[in-house]
Amino acid sequence: MQKINWGKATPEGANVKDNEFFYVYNHDLTSIEKIDRTIRFVLGRLKYYDQHLPANPKHIIKFDLRGQNISDETCHYIKCAIYEAYNRYEFLEIQFIKHVI
Repeated sequence: MQKINWGKATPEGANVKDNEFFYVYNHDLTSIEKIDRTIRFVLGRLKYYDQHLPANPKHIIKFDLRGQNISDETCHYIKCAIYEAYNRYEFLEIQFIKHVI
């Protein structure tokens, strides 16, 4: 497998006081292949962030699904897959944005 150079850790936002870091992903999730690729991507990013951010960061991931018709079952699948594969799940929160706020 090819090694990917992730570049610098760049969360979209941070609450430094509470050691929380926010990420927004707007990925195409219209097929199982794209969903699985996104899950692998997020897990890789979490591993990278854990090595480059302050100790024990809390990750808050927001998937922006606006413009896509993604079912609740698919969201559940994504969330479960990430929680099950990430070894620090107590420091993880996953949210889905489906409608314009």
